[in-house]
Amino acid sequence: MPLNGKQLARMIDSTHIATLAKKEELDEAILQAKEMHFFAVNGPACYFPYLVEQLEGSDVNPGFGCTRWSGADPTACKAYAAKWAVSLGAKEIDMVMNQSYLVSGLYKEAEEDIRHVKKAIGSHALKVIIECPLHDEERIRKAAEIIIDAGADCIKTCTGMEGPFAMRHIEIISSIAKGRVWIKAAGGIRDLPTVDRLIDLGVARLGINYRSAKYICEMANHR
Repeated sequence: MPLNGKQLARMIDSTHIATLAKKEELDEAILQAKEMHFFAVNGPACYFPYLVEQLEGSDVNPGFGCTRWSGADPTACKAYAAKWAVSLGAKEIDMVMNQSYLVSGLYKEAEEDIRHVKKAIGSHALKVIIECPLHDEERIRKAAEIIIDAGADCIKTCTGMEGPFAMRHIEIISSIAKGRVWIKAAGGIRDLPTVDRLIDLGVARLGINYRSAKYICEMANHR
């Protein structure tokens, strides 16, 4: 049976992480998340303490990404940022896997990079982003294997900054994950039919821009 808007909201990380994101837009996303009871809000990392403060006492979690789009930040910096966010109240951490390591065939280095961040946050969930739009199917498979071997909790498709993911990407990731990690789809989700198909494919979490998240949930309540 298709999910209604209330059920769907608890699967949504409402996001606004664009380079030119304005604070007043983040404020709008926070108010909307509280109204809709989204699982989390992700904004620009510089506002994370503010996000924690504004969400205190609500059922919405403050989301945090410990890397920029390339994932090429030094491992120590990622681990420090992730641990810092957890100390302030983050329940989950998003990180982009090191794209340079991946395309250079430095698979051991890519795995160790993830492993160090996971070690820094302990039992808190680590969601690792492949950036699927940049890669062919073979490399997506390899990336998924690396993420699982590194001990991460979740494979995430992309940030959306490099383009949208494709349904085929979800199929590939699902075939590798096989229940060992959960899957978060993010990047280009704009309508309810897409959401329904993703859920049918076993996606557990949805990263949706705050401008679309409320609309999709409202549509789910009126079908």
